[in-house]
Amino acid sequence: MSNVRKKSPYRAALAAMVVGLAVACSGPSVGVDVKVEVKNPQATLDSALEADRDFAAAVAKDGPKAAFLAWFHATDSQFIQPGAYLKGAEAIAAPFEQSPPGFTLGWTPDSGVASASGDFATTTGRYAVKMGEQTIEQGRYMTSWRKDEAGGWKVVMDATIADPAAPPTTTPDPDGRPG
Repeated sequence: MSNVRKKSPYRAALAAMVVGLAVACSGPSVGVDVKVEVKNPQATLDSALEADRDFAAAVAKDGPKAAFLAWFHATDSQFIQPGAYLKGAEAIAAPFEQSPPGFTLGWTPDSGVASASGDFATTTGRYAVKMGEQTIEQGRYMTSWRKDEAGGWKVVMDATIADPAAPPTTTPDPDGRPG
């Protein structure tokens, strides 16, 4: 009777991993030129900040629904604020369909960061939601931008956080009684 020893089922997987690691660590083959294009991050940020200003101008000119449909990525975009999460340009723009007369939304970018690859940036700034002359909400926002296939900027993530409400102003009681 012969003693047949089974090979470990992991031996082939281990051999494949060793070969894969050796190939990955060996560097480029002779004659292969690997280039990674690094762009100027400041130029990328400046371009994204300009897109952010253009987006704000489009909201003022065309209304929020039309502008959000145009500037947000159709499927990959997300909008986040306390109590709300929306995905896709249609869902994000839908609440603006019923904006009452006198409703305005505006913002001004003031800072951001950009990738060295030139295709991604995040802008930040102040926003305000108004009804006529009355400010309903204001705070800070963060918008992440990604270049689309045509090289134009599209919003892929937008998030807001409102300023804390001001404490109520009350006139102190002259006798020191609370309330």
